[in-house]
Amino acid sequence: MKRTGTALIAGGLVAGGLVLGAGSANAMPSDHPCAASDVRVTVAPDPSHSAGHEAYVLTYTAASPATNCKLEGAPTAVSFLSGGRRLPVAVTPDGSEVLPVNLRDGHPAVSRIVQRAAAAPATPDFVTFDLPTGPYGQPVSVAWPAGAPLKGDAVVVTPVGN
Repeated sequence: MKRTGTALIAGGLVAGGLVLGAGSANAMPSDHPCAASDVRVTVAPDPSHSAGHEAYVLTYTAASPATNCKLEGAPTAVSFLSGGRRLPVAVTPDGSEVLPVNLRDGHPAVSRIVQRAAAAPATPDFVTFDLPTGPYGQPVSVAWPAGAPLKGDAVVVTPVGN
């Protein structure tokens, strides 16, 4: 009887450890910052935003099914290019709470570029920025939606989120 009880307790501890271990392995976000090769980024108009403002959504998707990396914060070193020249646009992070986002296949992340709707437009060809991966971002360049206006000389970027 003693052996049976000891075997059941030991077996339960091992099985419980396996379940807990497997659960935490699947749920743990990556501590590895995303590199430019880990991420595909697109930019598209955001159909809904607050009155007086418009936005573009930057969507970050995993480059492969094996991708598991971390994005954190807002894009930095943001520049808008038109005809090979940098547009004079000031870019400011919005100051929202910054939480890490685990980027995996099927789990994209987004951030936004917010502009005043009534500001004078320009039409960039590309937006370039450093990925929000912490203090040393990875540079990327993304085609701007054809004919979509960037308005004003100042925009706000939001931190990446789900």
